Amino acid sequence: MRNWLFHPLLFYPLILVFAVLVIAVSVRPQGWPREAAPVAAQVDGASLVFEGEAFNSPAVGAEQNMTVIRDFWGRAQTLRIAQLPNQPPPTPAEQGARLLLTPEQAALIDDKSVTIEVTYAPLPINAATGMAVSLQGIGPAEWVSQEAPSEPATLRFELPAQFAVNAIGLRALSTGTDQAYGLEITRVRVTPHP
Repeated sequence: MRNWLFHPLLFYPLILVFAVLVIAVSVRPQGWPREAAPVAAQVDGASLVFEGEAFNSPAVGAEQNMTVIRDFWGRAQTLRIAQLPNQPPPTPAEQGARLLLTPEQAALIDDKSVTIEVTYAPLPINAATGMAVSLQGIGPAEWVSQEAPSEPATLRFELPAQFAVNAIGLRALSTGTDQAYGLEITRVRVTPHP
């Protein structure tokens, strides 16, 4: 008795469907870049916490490389940023990689000084030696920078108030100028001061 699965009218269409599925999965459309858009952070007391899905659609300036690390299903996990080769320290006109704020959450930190805690892991190759953070609004950005130890850590930045805040700016820093140097951000906590 012949196996019905190998009948040409059934077998070839099944092979075609299987091939299309394999190609669709290998292209990984769930990992394709997304348009920059505000993503709501988790609210923890008076703080805004960006992690996981809150890294879904950041914006990036011309002076920075940025990659959103996603799981197989396309859900954002972490954010990798890297300084371009021969890049000087950030200027007030630069934007860096920006976590865009929703209007409701921007109102919580608008015109207030804030503490920003950035939890990161250094990249195994070409790890950045520092990080700069700023509040982005309608005025020039005031970047605050620190050295980044070569092990996973949390850096704490004290930033002055900014008017009409719409984003948090992040920038990798390095003393090396020959390649892109970066780090992987796993969490950003923004706490306004009363």
